[in-house]
Amino acid sequence: MNNAIVWASITLALSVLLTYFAGIRYFKTRNAMWLFWFLGFILFVVASICQEFFAFNIGGYLLSAIYVFTVAELVIALSLGSIQQAPKKWIKAYYGYSLVSTILLIISIVTQRFNVVENGLPMNFPSSVMATSSMGTIVATGIILFFAAKALLFKGNKLKMISVILGVVILGFGGTLVGAGFIIALYLSEIIGMSLFLYGII
Repeated sequence: MNNAIVWASITLALSVLLTYFAGIRYFKTRNAMWLFWFLGFILFVVASICQEFFAFNIGGYLLSAIYVFTVAELVIALSLGSIQQAPKKWIKAYYGYSLVSTILLIISIVTQRFNVVENGLPMNFPSSVMATSSMGTIVATGIILFFAAKALLFKGNKLKMISVILGVVILGFGGTLVGAGFIIALYLSEIIGMSLFLYGII
């Protein structure tokens, strides 16, 4: 439990810092990519607050539902930022897919009661919630990886750009790890991903 408190506290502090700098970048550029990344990091703060409660073995349905929703949606938000590089018809199609996957996730969350907390960690995920969450996060992670590879191909000589892209990739992949149950890997991916992203935007 003590380890969970340390991991959760580090993650929360970094997520707040990251959201602050991402917000500054968005308000400077007014770029759609940064808007979605900023929204994703706001969701990251919410998820990190939930993890802080979990670390003290404070759970229950409401916190668990908020956590499951925000973790899935933050990955989708990051992917919506990444896909802004695509043609408009691709973007519109993915908006539709994201909306459908979000609706299905909400339905799976509100139609059953669950508590994800075990020994201070988010571990007990109902299979139906995992399925609908994965429907969004797996596709979202694939999109993040695809456009990250594309950006690296053309901007590979820019160290900070590489750091931002790798940060987004690791953060997006970390959200997928929640549903798969790799909890320690989740915390590590959050800390490493946020550190890389912060380096890239500061």
